[in-house]
Amino acid sequence: MENSKKIIGRIIKHQRLKCGLTLKELADKLEADRQYIWKLENGKINMSLDYLDKVIEKLGNNPEGFFLQLNTSNTKN
Repeated sequence: MENSKKIIGRIIKHQRLKCGLTLKELADKLEADRQYIWKLENGKINMSLDYLDKVIEKLGNNPEGFFLQLNTSNTKN
């Protein structure tokens, strides 16, 4: 069973790819390091809910739409 960090990270990656962004491009939008974004996407580190809101915004989504991805089977890798 996946933990919350891995599930949310998987959705972030899915949304990033859907937007056609590289890790570096998303990192630049968030003023973060590419490695940090990779760790988020792979469930290696925690993030605050405020930071998650920022990520969701930079991906052009809203929290409700982001979390609806939990029920979308195509987000599984």
